[in-house]
This record gives sequence, C-alpha cells and structure tokens, in this order.
Amino acid sequence: MKRILKWIGAIIVILLILGIAGIALMAHSFKKSLEPKVSLNKYEEIVSTRADSSPRYSFLPVAIDAEAEASAFYHIPGFLQGGDVICLRQRFPKEKIAHLLSDLEQSGRTEVSDFGEIPAPTCYPNYGIDKPSGDNLFEGLSELPDGFRIFLFESDLEDIKENWNHNFLAFTAVSLSEREVVYYVDNW
Repeated sequence: MKRILKWIGAIIVILLILGIAGIALMAHSFKKSLEPKVSLNKYEEIVSTRADSSPRYSFLPVAIDAEAEASAFYHIPGFLQGGDVICLRQRFPKEKIAHLLSDLEQSGRTEVSDFGEIPAPTCYPNYGIDKPSGDNLFEGLSELPDGFRIFLFESDLEDIKENWNHNFLAFTAVSLSEREVVYYVDNW
C-alpha cells in the first residue's frame, strides 16, 4: 500500500511540474506574439494575413519593393484595446517617388496637411532597426516629419476625433525632398 501511495505521489508531482512548465511556456509564447515585429522578412506574411482578413489593408504594398534604397518596418500586433499597427518607410529614386505621388494625386484619396485635433501617430520607423525594445513599445518610431503630403485611406479624421475608442487610421505619406514614402495603418 505504501508503495502505491509513493507512486501516486510521484505521478502527482510530475503532473504538477509538467502543468506549471506548460503554463509558463504558453505565457512566454503569448508574450512573444504581442511583441513588435521589425524584421523586413516578416512584412509580407503579416500584410498578407491582414489583407486576407480585411480590405482595409489593401493599399499596403504586398512585398518590400526591390527598388527601395532603404526600408524600415514596424508592426505592433493588436490586442484588447491596443490597435494593430503597421508602418513601412521606404526611400526610392526621385523618379519613382514622383510617379507614386502622381498616382496618389489622381487616386481621389483625401489629402490632409496634418492630423488636426487627433494626436499625430508614431509612424516613422528608423532605418536599421533590427530588434524591438522590451521596455518601450514605440522605441525606434517617431512622428512623421514636416514636408510629407498625407493621403488618407478609408479614414475620416473628424470621425476619429468623435469615435476615438474604436476606429481606423490609414494613410500613405510622400516626401519628394526626402524621396520617401510611409505607409501606415492603425486599426483599433
């Protein structure tokens, strides 16, 4: 009888250890899934997944353009009240930027000079960022510098001001002088 009780006790201890290890592994995996993603290699997969689930992501490039002289990407996965944020910054030859700007001017998208009464988004990732910070979710990001022309995509700044709790901000911003384009989505 004592032997059976020892075996039962050992089995219970092993099951407790395995259960605790399983919970710790799930918690670690969950935490990792919510960390910002900055690898250019992940861009295509993330955008493809979002575009498959909603047409609101359709204006984003499906892949990193091979003609880009420099690229920076930042993604913060949405969770609870936190928005799903995607930023892509690219530098191109002046001719390509001029062509992109011409396409945007003819697209019929609303152009704004700033974000009005809503807070300016942190949508400008640094080039060369290769690892997100564990301390500051927005480390490596800043506000869009002056001189960019901003073309909204399915976004209404007045509606965002009134309905700030659940909304959608998306735009393409272009600077001829910097030869840059920034694509941005915040879906919260």
